[in-house]
Amino acid sequence: MAPLTRLLCLVFVFTTPWEGVIRIPGIGTIATAVGIAAAALWATTVSVSGRVRRPGPFVVAVAAFVAWNGASVLWSADPGRSLAHVYTWAQSFVLVLILWDLFRSRADVLAALQAYVLGAYVAVGGALVNLRSGDPFYTHYQRFSPGDVNPDGFGFVVALGIPVACYLAGARVGRGRALRWINLGYVPAAFLGIALSGTRTAAVGAVVGLAFGLAALTRLRLSARVVALVVLATAVYLLLPVVQPLRSFERLGTTGSELTRGDLNGRLEQWRQGLVAFAEHPVAGVGTNMYRSVNTLGKVGHNSFLSVLVEVGLVGGILFGGILAIAVAHALARERWDRGFWLTVLGVWAIGASTLTWEYRKTTWVFLTLLVVDAVAAARQGSAALEEVPEEDEEEALPAIA
Repeated sequence: MAPLTRLLCLVFVFTTPWEGVIRIPGIGTIATAVGIAAAALWATTVSVSGRVRRPGPFVVAVAAFVAWNGASVLWSADPGRSLAHVYTWAQSFVLVLILWDLFRSRADVLAALQAYVLGAYVAVGGALVNLRSGDPFYTHYQRFSPGDVNPDGFGFVVALGIPVACYLAGARVGRGRALRWINLGYVPAAFLGIALSGTRTAAVGAVVGLAFGLAALTRLRLSARVVALVVLATAVYLLLPVVQPLRSFERLGTTGSELTRGDLNGRLEQWRQGLVAFAEHPVAGVGTNMYRSVNTLGKVGHNSFLSVLVEVGLVGGILFGGILAIAVAHALARERWDRGFWLTVLGVWAIGASTLTWEYRKTTWVFLTLLVVDAVAAARQGSAALEEVPEEDEEEALPAIA
């Protein structure tokens, strides 16, 4: 049953980028439904086999952080609201535990990364459907996303896929030519998706991801670099007539002024009030899912790091910081190519987490767990997750032009 459960996990990762497109009454998003099925099958497998992978420091740290969020119900001003959110945290821990138990090889990690890129393609397609039907999420600036997903979250889901696609496209891992083209083509698709979302900080994150992509080109011969750049430049050029009339694309042009002279769309005031609440409850916080109660705007933190500090205090902040420190340590322990990839992923995530409440999002825990699993697998096998491309085969790292 383990192979079937692993397959369901890959389907889960695939549905995560576009989970808001399909919602099932009484269950939630399509990703939640697939996750429940995978969890049930995994629990059955464990009960039959009586075996589960020994938790590593990362899993233990996540368990402690989730437990502390659960304990915060005791001092929350609204225990009911906090208790409801503890269920979400429990789901996050189960997700980490399942991925840790089932994904034990670099091949498993690569399959999951590929599933994410394919899912991000679907997300961009969903946004295009809403564009064609004239159904924006926000009428101001006409910002589009798939289903009922917030464009900000959609933009960062797409941005996170950029370094992943570049990593898969530029690595020699025995992947077919079609997949290499699909991964290479994700870059212009992501450009379209971010333009539709109008998410300014996602555009900043995309620049970080593209920097990794450009660095990946240095591993190739000059002829291969030219092919890649021509293909990408042509695709973006063909997309410009599509995105230039969009008001959401126009919004991206205000990124610089918003960062230097704006209030980050009201976030500065939300953060200021959050810091006041943290100063009043520094150790234990105000309780999980209670950030809305400490600001007059009634909004979430829009900053994962501040949200954690306000809701579960310094204790929770230290535990969350410990999780991230473990992830960074695993990334730094990798060889140059893989180290650059995972640090780029963490950098793009950190940009998103600085303007979004992503500490409990499925995407966060999928990527953090995959990073740790990949590092542990590489350490055990005594080699990097992906082999360096031999000089004589460098051109094969990108699809050849027939």
